[in-house]
Amino acid sequence: MRTAVLLAVLLLASLPAFATDQKPAGDAQAILAQQAQIRSEALAGKGRYKDMAEAQRMVLFNHQDTITRLLQGVDNTSDLSENDKLAVFNAIEAVKAIVTKAEDERMVCVREKPLGSNRPERVCKTVAQRREEKLKADGAVRSTVTCQDGFNGGFCNN
Repeated sequence: MRTAVLLAVLLLASLPAFATDQKPAGDAQAILAQQAQIRSEALAGKGRYKDMAEAQRMVLFNHQDTITRLLQGVDNTSDLSENDKLAVFNAIEAVKAIVTKAEDERMVCVREKPLGSNRPERVCKTVAQRREEKLKADGAVRSTVTCQDGFNGGFCNN
């Protein structure tokens, strides 16, 4: 019990230091300023952008254009519609993935209606998770079709 309380106190004490390291996620002007800085560095072709292919640079700029268009005249991302919030989030994640060269860790969020509900929910998964789910689903479909068509090669239980 004492350990849990001590751990909670240490965690709370470390929060302000962590919070100052990051810009507020909802501050549209801070997001736009960060994107402008990334764009100027990418245009200059310096630092981490010096070896970036021109096609990759154009993809980066396209995502940044989406962010700028959606945040123009907005103070906070909470002022956006749910679909625009998702579009901004996904575009920022795409920019991060390009800059850090970590496409598999890029988070992609979509609004999906769960089975049996009309109320959409936000579902976020990494590119790697989505690819793995697709491969599993494709494999399940292939094995089902193979068994149903009689081309089972001895693997189906008939």
